[in-house]
Amino acid sequence: MSHIYNEIYKIVQSIPKGQVLTYGLISHMIGGRMSAQGVGWALKALGSAKPKSKAKNTYDMRTVPWQRVVNAQGGTSTHKIAGIPPDLQKQLLEAEGIIFDDQGKMDLKKYLWLSGVSDN
Repeated sequence: MSHIYNEIYKIVQSIPKGQVLTYGLISHMIGGRMSAQGVGWALKALGSAKPKSKAKNTYDMRTVPWQRVVNAQGGTSTHKIAGIPPDLQKQLLEAEGIIFDDQGKMDLKKYLWLSGVSDN
């Protein structure tokens, strides 16, 4: 796993429950070294990551709250990924208190974790 992926995972781990970041903002936070799409690839790689050890810094879908990363319109994007139920990301976010409108979008003004962006 690349060092840049680890940076992305650490950022995602820092997003508080009930808040989100966008793929593009995470790209910005890592200095644009990966595109927003590249951030998505890093998160997709979590699904195939099998911990080799019980090391504290092992990253997988259980340790990185991947569901807290959404697209720039406030919607989910994981419905395109085979092997993940289409509404899983939305269900996980709703369980954290995030409300979606009839178009499947959340109010980013309410749920975007802007303090996390300014801290990096």
